[in-house]
Amino acid sequence: MPVEYRHSSPTEVGAFYDEVNRFLTRFQGGSMHYGYWTGPDDDSTFEQAAERFTDIMAERLRVAPGDRVLDLGCGTGKPGVQVARSTGAHVVGISVSAKDVELANENARSSGLSDRAAFERADALALPFPDDSFDAVLAFESIVHIPDRSRVLAQIARVLKPGGRVALTDALDKGRAMGDEDEHELAHSLSVFRAAPLVSLDDYRAFAAEAGLVVDELTDVSEHTRYTYVGVYEAIYEYLRDHGDEELSPEFQRIVELGPGPENLRWMKRMQDGGNEGVLLMAGHLPTAA
Repeated sequence: MPVEYRHSSPTEVGAFYDEVNRFLTRFQGGSMHYGYWTGPDDDSTFEQAAERFTDIMAERLRVAPGDRVLDLGCGTGKPGVQVARSTGAHVVGISVSAKDVELANENARSSGLSDRAAFERADALALPFPDDSFDAVLAFESIVHIPDRSRVLAQIARVLKPGGRVALTDALDKGRAMGDEDEHELAHSLSVFRAAPLVSLDDYRAFAAEAGLVVDELTDVSEHTRYTYVGVYEAIYEYLRDHGDEELSPEFQRIVELGPGPENLRWMKRMQDGGNEGVLLMAGHLPTAA
C-alpha cells in the first residue's frame, strides 16, 4: 500500500524550528546540518565535521570579497557566518523560523561579522529580492522541507546574477527496495522533521533544467555524511544521562523517540548505514546571457 506523505507548510516548518533549533544546534556541533567525515577512520568531532561540510559548500560558491551570497534556509546562522568569514562575501540569510533569524543575527554579532552577515524572515518559495540580486546562493540542508523543488530552484535562478553559482544539499532517494514497514518508518521520520519526500539524482537533473540552471556537479555524498545519525544520538543520550528530558520540547521528544536507543548505539556505529535515505550535493550556475 503506498505511503501517504503529509507535506508541511512553511508556517509549520517555521514553528517546528522555533521549538527545536536550540536543541538541534546543541547536538549538531552548533549547526543544523550533516557532518562530513573523510571515512571510517576519521575521528573528527561533529563540530569539526559540520564545519568541514560548510567549507566544502563554500568552495563551490566560488565567491570573492564583496560578492553577495543568499543563505537560503540559514538555520541559526553558523554556516552563513562561516562563509562570510572565510570568503569575505556579504551574506544575507533567510529562514521561515523567527527564532532562527533571532539566533542567527546574535551569532553574527557575537562573531563580529554583523556588517557582513544579516538574517531575516522570508519564504524560499517567494523570495523578497529583485531579480539578479546575488552572486551565489547556498541552500544547505534546507530544500529538504520543500516538496516543490522545481519551484524553489526557479526562485534561486531568478535572484542569481547571470553566471552566478548555487550550491545545495538535499535528501536523496538511493533507490533501494523497501518493504512496507521500512516505507512507513521513513514516512514517519520525514513527518517528524517536517521533511518532503526524498528525490533521486535524476530528479535533480530535471529540476535544474526546468529552472534554467546548469548542473556542474551532482554527487551522492552519503558515504561521508552517514556518520551523522549516530553522532546526533550519541550527543542526545549523553545529554539525557546528565540532565534528563524535562527541558526538551515536545517536538524534540519526538526526535528522541525516533532514535535507536542508547543500548543500540554500539551496533549502529558498526553499521553506520542510512538505509534508503542519503544526501546529495549539487553545484551549478545560471548561464550568462547569449
